[in-house]
Amino acid sequence: MIVVLSVMDGFEAELKKRMMSSDLHVLVQPTSSTPGYDSGFISEDSIPFAKIEAWKKSWGHQMTGFWPVVSTEAILKAGRRVTGVILKGVTPERLKALEKQVVESADPQLMARNEESAHVSGVYLGQELAYEMGLIPGDLITLVSPTETEGPLESVPRLKRYPIEGVYHTGFEQELHTLFARESTVRSFLKKPGVVSQWEVSVKNFDQAPEIAKEIKEALPQFKVQDWAQLNSSLFASLRLERFSMFIILAFIIVVASFNIVTTLTLMVLEKKKEISILKAMGARSGQVAAIFLAEGILIGALGVGGGIGLGFLICSMLKRYEFIPLPDIYYDRTLPVTFELSYYLLVAGCAIVIVLAACLYPSRRAARLNPLDGIRFG
Repeated sequence: MIVVLSVMDGFEAELKKRMMSSDLHVLVQPTSSTPGYDSGFISEDSIPFAKIEAWKKSWGHQMTGFWPVVSTEAILKAGRRVTGVILKGVTPERLKALEKQVVESADPQLMARNEESAHVSGVYLGQELAYEMGLIPGDLITLVSPTETEGPLESVPRLKRYPIEGVYHTGFEQELHTLFARESTVRSFLKKPGVVSQWEVSVKNFDQAPEIAKEIKEALPQFKVQDWAQLNSSLFASLRLERFSMFIILAFIIVVASFNIVTTLTLMVLEKKKEISILKAMGARSGQVAAIFLAEGILIGALGVGGGIGLGFLICSMLKRYEFIPLPDIYYDRTLPVTFELSYYLLVAGCAIVIVLAACLYPSRRAARLNPLDGIRFG
């Protein structure tokens, strides 16, 4: 139980670290009640810059970035391969921060020689998406917008070709579906000049993101504000449910194991009938007799719990130090992550002791109810 809970908590801790390393800690989006809202976008003329600047003066020291983003869904087509993606147009400052995570870049000379790439700003896509689609920097991709364009005959989808300027790696899920480009490029693609779809906020202290999100919501009540925990609420809820389910399943295993104590003590009561009867004939009370077997059961359980905690700590230490259990490539970690949480050790030990106490009650009460005459006569 200790090993399973420690490993599951390790996965959650590693997931939080990945989120901490990303730049999206708080997301601010306009809603239908926001002035200037139109189909997921807000015009720059309607942005409450005064409120934003006033809020920045109070909380600016806690932030590392506050970037406007022009985001839209699109279809990425490369040869015969097609997939859905999210295209994000970001500021030059945000793009400069993204370039630190770029692992492959296109050759500027080759880009300049390609007439189709020379006059068009490119996009950055994730390493996992590039691997899945078989793309490398310098390749041309086609983006299809869900917004239709009125043609001479009927409405047709808007599509445009872009070169791949670079491939970034964050180790997070966004690599599979998120493309980055300059905000002017995305606005031109959508034919929506001067619009913003959301703001992405990154903070210095990851744990303060919920508090900062609350302050932003108070300053901008007509906007939808979500922190990292709310953005990933379904994921963390499923992790908590899995951990609770595993705890219940393993607790039932302990209950089954406690039947060994019940069997051992019951057989002991049957074997010691004569001795118990002599003690009761000498004046021992029923409670004292029950306490003898209860103490013996607790001793057996305590030795088992202590040995189990020690063995669990040893296994967790080995998993932490020696990475001998490899994981498939689909996981963001290649070995089992482990945490040492004192509360888990105390919780498991407490539950095990309670189960042991419950298992000792029946044999102890049976010994206490033994008739001294029956024990001496049939012992």
